[in-house]
Amino acid sequence: MMKGPKKYRQQIKDLGIEGMEIDVSSIDVAMNTLNELDEMEKILKKIRHNIRTDTRKIRLDYIRRIQEVEDSSGLFGRKKSTEKKIKEKKALIKERNIEVSTYEVVEDTIDGYISQIESSKIYIMNSIQDRVGNT
Repeated sequence: MMKGPKKYRQQIKDLGIEGMEIDVSSIDVAMNTLNELDEMEKILKKIRHNIRTDTRKIRLDYIRRIQEVEDSSGLFGRKKSTEKKIKEKKALIKERNIEVSTYEVVEDTIDGYISQIESSKIYIMNSIQDRVGNT
């Protein structure tokens, strides 16, 4: 069962990534922040996996629908014109591209967040190492 891009955007929003403060005021706080980031990254990767699965299903559905157009006949069993089939296929391809692009936007957002999380994790680990090294 596909959730849809809107549902995925809500799941991402619920993670609270936007506006999250990276606090390294103490080693404990930094470690907790690191654990939170690890968990967020895991969830984002799961959402991204689900998006890719949904996108695959959409593409397969459209392949089937395009094939049906190819195999279909016109009114009263008459052969459908090649021009009409091409027009129907183009409409399906355009529809598919629009639907898939809504998922790709969410996937791009996830990729951006994962990149930011990885950078933040490096910053936190360097901060912890600096503190441990200076004691």
